[in-house]
Amino acid sequence: MIEKTKLTPNFAEVEKKLGYRFSNKELLETALTHTTYANTYNVESNQRLEFLGDAVLGVTVAEFLYRNFNDREGVLSKMRSNLVDEENLSKVIDKMHLKEHLRVAEGGSKELQNLHSVKADLFEAILGAIFLDSNFHTAQGWCLNKLGIDKSNAKKKIVATKDYKSMLQEAMQQQGKKVAYKIIKQEGKPHEREYTIQIAIDGELGKTATSTSKKMAEMEVAKITLKDKGLI
Repeated sequence: MIEKTKLTPNFAEVEKKLGYRFSNKELLETALTHTTYANTYNVESNQRLEFLGDAVLGVTVAEFLYRNFNDREGVLSKMRSNLVDEENLSKVIDKMHLKEHLRVAEGGSKELQNLHSVKADLFEAILGAIFLDSNFHTAQGWCLNKLGIDKSNAKKKIVATKDYKSMLQEAMQQQGKKVAYKIIKQEGKPHEREYTIQIAIDGELGKTATSTSKKMAEMEVAKITLKDKGLI
């Protein structure tokens, strides 16, 4: 069995990367604990903190957009969705070089640590931990800082995140055609599942794409279809 000292996070290093020092180190330790590790060593996983962090993230981004933009509800929802999606949160974790600090069970550490969904969950768990360790204002400030958004660049970041599904949907509607997506394969354990999505235009089957989330696979196959049709 691995010695306990080898399983304890390097708090100083993690806090330096986060730009936040925890008063309660146990919260940080829990935030860095994946369910596979928790099940192996009978400790608490970061799932409850992830649940809390997801709520803090949603309110933080929603309030920021409400106070800084006068767009309609639908536009604000799209902006929020693009800012808090798995891929964007995963990039934030990569930028902070935190994935290697996630405690996972022996065996599939590299695979787990590279999944967008796992890294997004880690971001939310850390945010939940910071909220409990301090207050909403501090957690909100940390979150916006790490997302790298302010009033001057929020729209630029959102425009850069193209919604290929919406682009394809609009293009096909102009031609009187319907777009559908179907899951044709699911593989892997619940925490490391991959989805293969096939697109159909007016019932005619098209290309496929595989990703760690259905949303990302659909977005990718929509992008491929747009390219095939010369629309991008």
